[in-house]
Amino acid sequence: MNRLRLMGRKFSEAWTSCILCMVQGDLSVLTVHHAVVAGKTGLYTAAAVLLLSFSKRFPNNQYILAWLTGVITMFADMISHPSHIIENICTGLGAGLLALIISKTVRETK
Repeated sequence: MNRLRLMGRKFSEAWTSCILCMVQGDLSVLTVHHAVVAGKTGLYTAAAVLLLSFSKRFPNNQYILAWLTGVITMFADMISHPSHIIENICTGLGAGLLALIISKTVRETK
């Protein structure tokens, strides 16, 4: 998978998970502020995964990459907006789950 596509995927997984956790699933209270904060979480996650992708030990296993996405997203969420630790953990779990679901359903094109 090329690095630009990897960054886009990790950004979208983290952004989606963060925004859903911030509004607690109620999209009727969604604001631009929520989208901006979720964007920061997504950017931090995508940047961290990009940096890790240059390592020779970068995981090629979809389960390990999903776990890594969740952990990085949790820490990115803590950095972008310090809140209750439970929300940060839920955001990380959601991003990891999204990463696993997407890796199982989306076919990679060469």
